[in-house]
Amino acid sequence: MLAENSEIGVRADGESGHAQPGIHATSAALAAPIAELREQWRRRQAWHRAEKALTLQAKALCRRLAEGGDKAEADRIYKAALGTGSHQMADVALAAIFPLTEARDGIAKHRATVEKRLVKLAKVLPVAPWVEETRGVGLLSLAAIVGEAGDLSAYANPAKLWKRMGLAVMPDGGRQRRVGGVEALDHGYSPARRCVMWNLGACIVKAGGPLKAVYDARKLYEADRVETKAHAHNRAQRYLEKRFLRDLWSAWRRASPC
Repeated sequence: MLAENSEIGVRADGESGHAQPGIHATSAALAAPIAELREQWRRRQAWHRAEKALTLQAKALCRRLAEGGDKAEADRIYKAALGTGSHQMADVALAAIFPLTEARDGIAKHRATVEKRLVKLAKVLPVAPWVEETRGVGLLSLAAIVGEAGDLSAYANPAKLWKRMGLAVMPDGGRQRRVGGVEALDHGYSPARRCVMWNLGACIVKAGGPLKAVYDARKLYEADRVETKAHAHNRAQRYLEKRFLRDLWSAWRRASPC
């Protein structure tokens, strides 16, 4: 079995074979936009969580209106209340959920404004042209990574960035994951950061291009090693996500002024 790290060009000790050792300093000119980007990203995430919470509350109210609390009927009531389809309880449901959906729509509007600002901030980063040329990746994705990881110059090698984003291989050979107890600190796993990379990987797979070819090759490799196609897909997409982060880290170092 080939080690996952070695296949992506990182030695077992976590150092990249082609990278300069140590921290690569970013110019002071980038400190302010990166700091604002991180704050704006935290705001965006908080508002996005609020939107989802309000949606769940609205659906819970609709479930109370459904016969026997049936979830499928509750979904139909919810959609009918918002104007999609019809249901005899649609008007009652709309009256019940309107304050929630109104608040959610207001948050969504402001979130969209924050996302526009995030794109503008990401565009000033030296690595932005490289990102824009990568199929399946946009400036908002770059903003998400920097928002979660901060200045990529602070990571001495790709393996450290992988760990920050939930993609590390732990010393025992297992994958970084959510754990409890004393192991939690070593894993340092964040579902939110892992979600950023999973969504990005899915976009790259859908978009096609050179990185999709990397995914396809890896999926064929994994197909003989796992029991299901779903497992092969998951492992191949994870490999793709790590490859992208490695390439982004390298492009950042090349583009950032010393």
